[in-house]
Amino acid sequence: MLLFGAFRQQFHSRGGTALNNPRDMQLGGPDESEEEGPGPYESETHIRVLDLQDRRPMGHEINGLTEPSMHLVRARVNESVEMSKGSRIAADSESIGPFSEIRHRDLTPPAIGELTEAVLATILENSEKHLGFYNSAGPMSLKYHAFQLLPGIGNSKALQMVQLRGISGWSDFAAVDEACGIDSARLLAERYVMEMEDDAQTPRLLDILVRSEM
Repeated sequence: MLLFGAFRQQFHSRGGTALNNPRDMQLGGPDESEEEGPGPYESETHIRVLDLQDRRPMGHEINGLTEPSMHLVRARVNESVEMSKGSRIAADSESIGPFSEIRHRDLTPPAIGELTEAVLATILENSEKHLGFYNSAGPMSLKYHAFQLLPGIGNSKALQMVQLRGISGWSDFAAVDEACGIDSARLLAERYVMEMEDDAQTPRLLDILVRSEM
């Protein structure tokens, strides 16, 4: 299956290094026109506010998580707009200014504390796309299954999950949880956050499941 091949390709051919992030590919070389291609965030529809902080010398700024691609960003909050942590706003809202990338290590401590729950909420907002991991993940080598990318899932548990999945797969996250005794959406959220924290995490489910067009 296509997803199996994507896992294996990243796991073997990249030599343990992270894939180039789609954001990095937008930068281009010195000879490329700045007007070529779409902007890195044009497909984003919403932003979940992770934290709201003072911006020097005046005003406020948010740390946020974009949807659907889960980029970490920051943006200026327009004056006189009331906004709070946990808000979900349209990406093209006049409430905020243009947003730019921020690395996980540059998030505020409150934003880091909110991140996993925000990722989980984003997963549940478009659950079918993310559920595809549980229904399509396969072996990456003779001794390692893609399920083992999830926190706390070892080899024996991964093999048990494959048997429980069977041929038909699962219809929703609740079915995975009931069959396997796990919190499937949360485990996937925790994996995504691990990849945001560490670019060396590979294969990158964010690239395979969330940011690709496959």
